[in-house]
Order: sequence, then structure tokens, then C-alpha cells
Amino acid sequence: MSRVQAQQYYLDLSHQSLSLPSRTVSVTQVVDGRPGKPVIGLVYRGLANQQAAVLFRRGLEAELTDFLRQQLPARPEDHTVVLCLRQLRVGEQMAGITEKASADLAADVYEQLPDGYHFVRSVAAHTSTRALETTYLHAEHVAQLLQKCLEQLTTYHWPTTPASPARTLAQMLTDSPMAIPAANAAAGVTQAARPAILQEAPRPGVYYSFGQFLANTPASGLRAMADTVSFGFGAPLARRLWRGVPRLRVRILNEKNQFQSAKEVWGFSNGRQLFVQHEKEFFLLHRYHDFFTFVGETPPDVAYMQSRAQSSAAVMGGVMGAMIANNANNANDHTAEPMGYSVDMHTGQAGQFPNPLLLPPIRNDTAYIYLYRYADTAATPVSFSLDDQPAGQLKLREYLEIPWPYPGRMLRLCLDLPGLPCQLIIPNPAGLNYLRVTTPSSPTARPICEWVSTAQGEADLDEIDRQRAQAPR
Repeated sequence: MSRVQAQQYYLDLSHQSLSLPSRTVSVTQVVDGRPGKPVIGLVYRGLANQQAAVLFRRGLEAELTDFLRQQLPARPEDHTVVLCLRQLRVGEQMAGITEKASADLAADVYEQLPDGYHFVRSVAAHTSTRALETTYLHAEHVAQLLQKCLEQLTTYHWPTTPASPARTLAQMLTDSPMAIPAANAAAGVTQAARPAILQEAPRPGVYYSFGQFLANTPASGLRAMADTVSFGFGAPLARRLWRGVPRLRVRILNEKNQFQSAKEVWGFSNGRQLFVQHEKEFFLLHRYHDFFTFVGETPPDVAYMQSRAQSSAAVMGGVMGAMIANNANNANDHTAEPMGYSVDMHTGQAGQFPNPLLLPPIRNDTAYIYLYRYADTAATPVSFSLDDQPAGQLKLREYLEIPWPYPGRMLRLCLDLPGLPCQLIIPNPAGLNYLRVTTPSSPTARPICEWVSTAQGEADLDEIDRQRAQAPR
């Protein structure tokens, strides 16, 4: 059993086991290469659903190393490897009377040879389970993920001569092979030094798997049809914060133009922008350094649900019960409010961004947004706001540079136009962010607001400069 002490929850793998009859490796060591080395996750404990940090009592490296050495004793014919963890995360999400426990693990595998450690390949796995109470499942999930990751090495062709340079243990921690994990590699696609989706324009189509997304190879014969709609039912705070922001209603069509379920779809591209499915909704992806972010919905508010439960229990509690019920009725429900997420480039799973388990970066990078009107037919200036504060006007054939010195913080940008004229985005400080606005001539028609690539944005701004230079003075 795993144990809880104060606000810490200790994972215990002593009752877990691995079964790898076809294995070709033995793991001599596990090292923690996760940026910032945060705690593994947060879980809810007790009747009050208090959050507790998930830890290993003797430390992650020591306990995982001992567990793998015990479960997979070294044999003379084995390849000796080191697992350098890039991601290990467990979490819980409340959903009515049930909970959902999830876990992600990603690692780079290095073979230990006389001259050092040579990168072999990346491995990754994800699992989730719903139950009435899920905290006891996390140790089992971690063991399952270790087994799934090591199974990905059973069919690996070990070359006679290492294809990668030798690394020391210290170099391994900061190494960035960026290969596509074996579990996510698309069929027939060789692992690349850097995923194609980070190097080239997205191809239009549907991504059934994260591997197809990384390789920028949509599934054949499928396309996505998307309409923009307003945020539907939800708590008052969520409805207010999503006001004016376009949400997506997506349908998947096959070669015969027949609709089919989008349940198993990872995401899609329209050839210009990328979209990911998260909790049965689709959201716009935005590049952030060498990964992607999106603004999705906050999970169910556990504190609010607990408060409502206390309110119900206090109905028969006299004066004290009335006080508890009054406090509960005054509590705010933060469920489904806009929240930043990032896509883990090893597992394809989404996690809160910035990571609340990590300290904020010391360095503050400034992102720059270029807001511009292009190919307009309306000459009237358009007012806009940032985080609901008036910020100026955008005129025809004009572009504005907006600095955003808050790395990782969500920006709300709204135009004084009909329809759904607001954008929620986490600007990328590692590149320029271009928002192209096309205002229609009809006062009732919706404007077109689209985040475009750096190359497209630069070309559009050059064209605006050319048009302005040729305009009569």
C-alpha cells in the first residue's frame, strides 16, 4: 500500500511486478532528466479532498532503479541501458461520483558501452482508469507504464556500431534527442532528429494518433469540417470568461462524405492551423518554443463540489448548518473557466501550463504580437482591448506591435466587431505571433481572425508596407 504523511503522498512499488518475457535489456539506472524535477503530481485525499503532492520516499531515481533491478535481473545476453526520464506525471480528476486517475511516462533510452552512454530511442506511454476512488491506482499505473515503455525495446534492432555519440551521465540529463517515441511513431515513418511538425507547414487532414501529428502525416481519406460556435452551458464565471471567444464544433468526414465518430481523433489541421482534441472538445494549438500550447477548460472545481456537498449535509444542522450552507452558496464555481495547457511532445498528453508544480522561470521573456488588417473592404478603424482594457485602434492597412512580457500567461484580445471577436492565447516568446484580421463590409457579417505562420505574417506585413507606399498622399 502507498502511504500519506501530512500533505505528501508516497508511492510504494513494493507490491507491483513486471512481466517482460521477450526483453533484451536490463536497466542499470534511472536518472531524472525532467526540467526542474517537480513532484510527480497532485492527488486528492480524505473526505475533504485535500490535495497532496506525490513523491517517492527515497527519491524517484533510487526507488525506480531498485524496482527495475529487482524485477529485471541482469543477464549476460542483455543490453545494459539507462532510462533518462523526460516525463513522469500522475493526476486525478473528479467527475461526479467517480474519479479519473491518469499517468504519463516518457524516457530516453541510452545503452551503456565502454566509451559512455549512447542514445537508442525514446519511449513513452499513457494510461488512465475511472473508479470511485483512484489514489490507490497510481503505483500500479507507474509499473504499467514502465512495462509498456520497456516493451517498445523488444523489437529494436541493435546496431553493431552506435549511431549516436557517447554521452556522460551529466550530459544525458540535458541531452535533447527529440526523437519520436516508439509508441507514437507513425507506420513506415523513421524516427527523426526533430519531429516534422516542428519543421514544416502542417498538412491538411485528420490526425488519428499523436504519432501522425508529430510526423505531419494525416490519416488518408479523412477530413475535418469545423464551425465556430459560442461557449454553451456552464458556470456563470466560465460563461463570462469565454464570452466572445469562438469555440469549435467539429465533424469528421470520410472519402464518401459520410460523418464518422471523432472520439478516437487526436487532432486535425486545416493546412494553416493545428487543433487538438481535449476532453471531447477541440482547441487551437499555438507554437511555444519547441512544443504547443492551447487554452482549454479548467477541470471540475473540487473545492466547489466539496462546498456544495457540505451545504447539502448541513441542511439539518441548525444554526451552524445554516452558516455552512450560506458559505457554500456564496462559493464560486471555477469549472470550465479558460486555462492554459501544453502538449507533452513525448506522450501527446495535455497538462496545465505553466506547470503549477514548478517554480516560475527567473528570466522573463517578452512575446510580441503583430495585429494587422489585411485585404479589408471596410475603412473604419477597429477598436481593440487587451485583457478587457481598451488598448487602441487598428486602421486599414496598418499593423501594431504588442509586447507581452508575461511568459506563459494567457492573453485575451478582443476586437470591437460583431460575432465572436475575441482570442485567448498563450503568446510564444521564442517567435513572433501574427494575428491577421479581415473585417467584412457588411455590419452583420463576422470578421475573420486567424493566427498565421511567421512566414505568412512577414509576407502580409511586407505587402501592407508596399500598399501604403503606393497609396496617394
